[in-house]
Amino acid sequence: MRRLSSGATLEYSGAMSNDHAQDIGLRFALQATGFELATEPPASDTPLAHILAFADEHGYEALTDEHFEAAKRGTL
Repeated sequence: MRRLSSGATLEYSGAMSNDHAQDIGLRFALQATGFELATEPPASDTPLAHILAFADEHGYEALTDEHFEAAKRGTL
């Protein structure tokens, strides 16, 4: 798995298949842009982990741009 310098990863909840055009397209797009699918949860000290913890407690609909900025600063 390749993590960005920001610690971000891309998560995908389904199993990838070489039989479905959408999965093949997604795999190609990820490869072309330098991403890989995360197969494990993010490290607990990353901004993504903080966003996911907030969303688990308050719901994804409660997230705003300010929450993402706070997570990047480490204040969420």
